[in-house]
Amino acid sequence: MYPAADVLGPADVITDPAAMVPYLTDWRGLFTGEAAAVMLPRTAEAVAAVLRWASQTRTPVVPQGGNTGLSGGATPDASGRAVVLSLERLNRIRTVDPIGNTLIAEAGCILATVQESAAAAGREFPVSIGSEGSCQIGGILATNAGGIAVIRHGMTRDLVLGLEYVTAGGEIVRGPKRLRKNNAGYDLRHLLLGSEGTLAVITAAALRIVRPPPARGSALVAVASPDDALRLLRTLREGAGEEILAFELMCGAEMDLVRARFPQARYPLTARHSWYVFIEIGGECEASVSARLETALSGAFEAGTIVDAVIAATEAQAREIWHLRFAVSEANRLAGPTASHDVSVATEDVPALIAGVAARLGTEFSGTRALFVGHVGDGNIHVNVLFPGNDALAAQGAAVNAAVYALVHDLGGSISAEHGIGRLKSAVFARISDPVELRLMREIKQAFDPAGILNPGAVISAGEPQPRDAIPSRINGTVALTTTSSADQENDEREARLRMLLNRRS
Repeated sequence: MYPAADVLGPADVITDPAAMVPYLTDWRGLFTGEAAAVMLPRTAEAVAAVLRWASQTRTPVVPQGGNTGLSGGATPDASGRAVVLSLERLNRIRTVDPIGNTLIAEAGCILATVQESAAAAGREFPVSIGSEGSCQIGGILATNAGGIAVIRHGMTRDLVLGLEYVTAGGEIVRGPKRLRKNNAGYDLRHLLLGSEGTLAVITAAALRIVRPPPARGSALVAVASPDDALRLLRTLREGAGEEILAFELMCGAEMDLVRARFPQARYPLTARHSWYVFIEIGGECEASVSARLETALSGAFEAGTIVDAVIAATEAQAREIWHLRFAVSEANRLAGPTASHDVSVATEDVPALIAGVAARLGTEFSGTRALFVGHVGDGNIHVNVLFPGNDALAAQGAAVNAAVYALVHDLGGSISAEHGIGRLKSAVFARISDPVELRLMREIKQAFDPAGILNPGAVISAGEPQPRDAIPSRINGTVALTTTSSADQENDEREARLRMLLNRRS
């Protein structure tokens, strides 16, 4: 028996190769590794025991939640030395407090379970993604996940009051505290959030829950340019303020693909347009929501900011509008090889990013098509570059990636808006990071994990496993870039979120 079994007992350790398979490949299929064992602790004390053992034996530990990440951050390398530390059995909701608007969940809790627990108390945990039926709170925290409501509620870190975690040496930092005001010393919580399991292992969190809006309203708006989309956002913020729940941008070429793939889908506008904005706002009643949308859009018409618009009068119409947004993934798959990029810039720089990418690709990579879709309200744009029917162009994927990331870097943006660095982007992250910041990050890593056992290869460490032929790969005789999956899940996430919201209302 592998010695790890002595730490937890045979019932909580997997060493059978066949049984370990689901833990050894990332969600997108880009990374596959090997492990000596999969450890499944049930308590923070058991996590501490595993980490003490790993520290003593210098065994690499790869923390893993629901294994739904998009950057290969929870996959061991190919050496077979590491153990996967699955948190799936730490899955209790400890407390729900609708007065203080807090909820304490253990790291292995499924996100949907957290949402259901909040809903049972008349509250909402406003982080929701398509994998919510399988992703776990620990992974959500470790990647600082986004979701569709970032424009309203911020990233995951904005919804976390306190953490309980275990250090690399096996010491438990008890908690989590539910304090909204706590200026006692350094706030280590924010170092751990988004650290992808490289600094410590989160075992529980105190989360902020909110009162959900009683009513929601949706609209599809046509604008002439991304600049006009930002003008519309300003108008809407002046009229609806904090009630904006979603503000999504899509280029006309992307809409064309969607309509070609789904000819039965209802397109509610009267003509084809260059750019579209999908809007959702919340309010106290349907009448007030509709009035706010009508007032904002009427003013935008008068100002020449928008050229066409339709407001959903029913939930069925809202579903039809959002279907056009969420169908992007399948439409892009039909279009052929695609290189997808999850990037962010300051909201005011979104038009410059879009113009820069389009110009550079047109000059240096003729034959490619740049499509844009994303959460313009928070500066997060997904740049989907199509290589239609041309294997040689698909082979330029790495150069296209470098060009896109260079433009993002020049605008002071991020190469990872929502999905983390993981192993997928660790090399480019090291190249483009400020050297002082990178040195400080390495020093923080050394302070938290001097033996280097926690998730080696992720974020800033060396030795990451190599993805399988990411550019290009052949599937059933056709060339496809495996990076397509990033945009695919992004759109699937929103469709699942919409279905959940509509089901809750019905």
